[in-house]
Amino acid sequence: MNEEYDDLQKEIIRQAKARALKILEFSDKTEKQLRDKLKEGEFPPFAVDEAIEYVRGYHYIDDLRYAEVYIRGRRSRKSTYELRMELRQKGVDPELIETALENEPPDEQNTIKELFIKKYGRKDLSDPKTYEKALRYFAAKGYSFDDIKKAVSAAVSEQNEEQDS
Repeated sequence: MNEEYDDLQKEIIRQAKARALKILEFSDKTEKQLRDKLKEGEFPPFAVDEAIEYVRGYHYIDDLRYAEVYIRGRRSRKSTYELRMELRQKGVDPELIETALENEPPDEQNTIKELFIKKYGRKDLSDPKTYEKALRYFAAKGYSFDDIKKAVSAAVSEQNEEQDS
C-alpha cells in the first residue's frame, strides 16, 4: 500500500479489500468482474486498484485459471466459439482464452454428437428437414461445418445400428 494515503483513504482501501474478499468467497470472478463489483460498491479507483492488487497477490483472482475452469465445466455443451465469446464478455484477455483452450481443448465432434443425440435422438433422422434443421442449429452455435457433418453422421450411424439390433 502506498504510504502517501491518509487515514481515511487507508480505511477505504481496507474496506475495499474486505469487500473483494467477501465477493470472492461466494464464487470465482475475473479481474474485470471484481473490478466492476467494487466500482458498483462506489469505491474510488485508488481503492479498487489496491484491492485488486491485494487479491491478485494471494492468487485469489487468476484469469487464466478462471478460463480453464470455465472451459472445463462447459466444453461438453458449448462450442469453442461460444466459450470464447462468453469469456470475452467476462473480461478475460483473448490471449489467456487461447492459452486456456490449448490447456483444456474441447472435443467438438463428441460434444456435437452428444448434443445431437440428446436433442434429435428420438426424431426421424431420415427426414431431410430434421437433418437440415440440426445442421443449422449447430452452425448457429459456432461449430465448424466439417465437425458438424462428421458428428451428425456418427450419431445417425449409431442410431441406425441400435435400430438394426
